[in-house]
Amino acid sequence: KTSGFLLVLGSANVDEALRGYMTKYDCSSADLNPIGGISKVDLKKMLNWACEEYGYTALREISTALPTAELRPIQIKDQKEEQCGDHSQTDEDEMGMSYDELSQFGQLRKINRFGPVSMFKNLLLLWSEISPKAIAEKV
Repeated sequence: KTSGFLLVLGSANVDEALRGYMTKYDCSSADLNPIGGISKVDLKKMLNWACEEYGYTALREISTALPTAELRPIQIKDQKEEQCGDHSQTDEDEMGMSYDELSQFGQLRKINRFGPVSMFKNLLLLWSEISPKAIAEKV
């Protein structure tokens, strides 16, 4: 018999929380979330820095991994039934926004304290390559 208690660590980031992108009983139900207040863009920068500064090469693999909740099976590319396929679901596709867009979204929302109208007006300037209708859908 062991005594003590266990804690569940989460891996959600501030961008996902701001967007409301979470799975019930997944990262949103962790006891501790060490990266919960960090944007995905800043987290990748930190991982790459630690990889270069300390030589932790596995961090490069983590920072370049395709973000996915892995809720759907991997699509198999060949008939050998090996796990060499692609993820059939990605976070960015599911959310309808890239993490770079979410980072800007979060800065406007949390740091500048913009509401939907102010965000829309500012994002029209920042995301000039995206149609106003697409921006409105994201906001």
